Amino acid sequence: MVTAMLESRLPPTFPQGIESRVLTDRWYETLPRAETVLFLFLTRPLTDGWQDVVKAWLGPTHRLYLMHTDAADGRDLRLLAQLTEPQPVPRAPYRIVQLNATGLDRAAEWAGGVLRKLDIEVEPEPPPVKITPTRWRNLPSNRNDAFAYPDQLTSAIAGAGGYALTAASIRGKSHAHAGTFRDDATAVTATQYWNIMAVGDGAGTAPLARVGSNLAVNGAITAMRAAMPALPSAEDVGKAIHAGLRGAYDAIRTFAKDRSIDMNNLHTTLQLLIQWPQNRGCILGLAHVGDGIIAAETTDRKYYLLTEPDTDPEDSGRTLFLTSGSLRRWMEERTHVYQFDEPLDIVALMTDGISSDLEPYDDLLHNNLFEALRQRVLCYPLKQREQALLAFISYERRGSFDDRTLAVLARE
Repeated sequence: MVTAMLESRLPPTFPQGIESRVLTDRWYETLPRAETVLFLFLTRPLTDGWQDVVKAWLGPTHRLYLMHTDAADGRDLRLLAQLTEPQPVPRAPYRIVQLNATGLDRAAEWAGGVLRKLDIEVEPEPPPVKITPTRWRNLPSNRNDAFAYPDQLTSAIAGAGGYALTAASIRGKSHAHAGTFRDDATAVTATQYWNIMAVGDGAGTAPLARVGSNLAVNGAITAMRAAMPALPSAEDVGKAIHAGLRGAYDAIRTFAKDRSIDMNNLHTTLQLLIQWPQNRGCILGLAHVGDGIIAAETTDRKYYLLTEPDTDPEDSGRTLFLTSGSLRRWMEERTHVYQFDEPLDIVALMTDGISSDLEPYDDLLHNNLFEALRQRVLCYPLKQREQALLAFISYERRGSFDDRTLAVLARE
């Protein structure tokens, strides 16, 4: 209860842990060695022996503030006040008059005021996710559906070689307005050597598109991770990308076979990426079937469009899907391995709900994607980036109604 009362009076991003404990008569023998702000709550006289220990403990990294009831000893209070008076944000001992929850609540408010005045770095709070304007409804999807998926998804993990991976996916206006499911999917993971990402966009015309996209990205991620040998070589990157395609394809095929349904009901695009940081530069393996793009930018702000939207050669107005061709075809035509001699600062995989808003790429990709990510997402600590990236892809743009998914690999 004491912890909850104090936490309620501090910023939600307050970086330090807070704990409360009951102290014994020899409490001064267990004073923490780590940097600490200690609030000592006295309800009875102290036993002798604490004076020299506390005096030696106090310093720039150890600060002490006192709260007490009338049952505390006045001599203890005066000596503690003298010892703590020189420290930053000096405070006289705080007397708790009401011996009930209200008194404790007010004491927590006093302690919170002390902490806010101390020089404690507070992590920035990520921006809020924009709410759909009133002219568009934002109805929840059916949580009771047998294949229900959340309307938004985020993930952030530390990766290999000094990189971090962050991903976010959110329903577009058209699905939110109708209360239907998000068809996009994403998944990220990392091994000792590799950073791995996957993004999929289920076809709007396929009744189980959301199932297909989730089966594909998770099947691919699992297969690529399992394909890394104990000591990988450059050739293993290409083999793992093939394994990812096979894992995605087999996951969809097995699901369809077990339920006696056509694979067309599970149509989805798929983007896969493996990045292996080297001493200088990196090895990059990727696969891409369908629309959306994969793009990268180096530390000197040179960007590369690694893939382009993939359309059906027989109908330029229609995208390709993982399930609309053979696995062999995708392995032969849609996989690549690149060697970069310079470090990549950011790599981004995105569905067409975002890539379409970045056209023409020559004009918008650098400023509207990479620089915007640096200023609005990557500036936050890793644990804050999920919310920041979700806010980043929740922008308003006339005529932009599709689901949006963005997976970002960034150098720390």
